[in-house]
Formats: sequence, structure tokens, C-alpha cells
Amino acid sequence: MAMIDSVQSFLDYFESTRRRTIFFMRAVPPDKLDWQPKPGEFTCGDIIRHLAATEQMYVQVVMDGQWFYPGHDKQAGDTLDSLIERLEKVHATAVSRLRSLDNDELSHPRPSIIPQSTSVKAWRWLMAMVEHEVHHRSQLASYLMLLGIEAPQIFGLKVEELNDLAK
Repeated sequence: MAMIDSVQSFLDYFESTRRRTIFFMRAVPPDKLDWQPKPGEFTCGDIIRHLAATEQMYVQVVMDGQWFYPGHDKQAGDTLDSLIERLEKVHATAVSRLRSLDNDELSHPRPSIIPQSTSVKAWRWLMAMVEHEVHHRSQLASYLMLLGIEAPQIFGLKVEELNDLAK
């Protein structure tokens, strides 16, 4: 039995996750796109590029059973808007590909990226893709805090506002 048994229900969930991630990306000041907390860490822009690359990677393993990381190199003329636009194009292609997946395929195995490891069901790779995105969204939130910028509230309210609602 699969935890996810419908491609459409997964896509609905992933769309809501992606919307919240985009809020965090849009909170990055355009002049901080190349900022990183220390040498060797991702920049803010690298995180966005990486999410586009890994979405392609995860969808490819689910759809084709093959692993390939296309890379996330900086390109001339990268701006925050162009990176988000590129991410949204990658996402539209990924969603289009996933819509063609039969629901039954979700419970079929796909190869693991780890050598000598067992295969993993397709639905688990899709959930790993979402978990990976949430990890990097949290990384962006930490970067924003280090830059002295208040990150967006993930569901629109601060915890203090929740307390006020309970009264």
C-alpha cells in the first residue's frame, strides 16, 4: 500500500509547498542573491538553482528510472526574477510529466541513488523531493535571519497571533 496513491493528490500537496517556498525566495533582496553565510556554502541564488535541478532529478527517476543531476551553476544575468522564472518553468515541465504517470506506478520501485541499496517506491521519491525542498526553504529562512530580514510566516500568522486568536 502506498502512502500516496494518487498523482493528483501529490501534485496538489506539492503545489501548496512550492507556493510557500516561493514566498521565501521573494523575501531575498535582489542584491543578496550571491550572499552566503560563509565560503563554501550555497548562496541564496544557488539554493533556487539547486531546487530547480533536483526537481528535474527526482522527476526523472520517478518517470524514467534514471538518476541525473543537471547541475546548478550560476549563469550570466541571473537575477532573482529570472531564477524564480526558471524554477517555475522547470516545475511546469515536471508537473506535466507527472500528470502522465499512472497512479499504479506510484507503488512501483525505482532505483536508489545509493550504490548497493535497495530500490525505493516512486511515491517515496516524490515525498523525498518535497522534504528536500522544505529543507532548503528552511535554509533560506536561516539566511534571511542572518541578513536581519524577517522571513515570511509559513502559514501567514506568527505564533503570537495564534495566541491572540485563542482568546
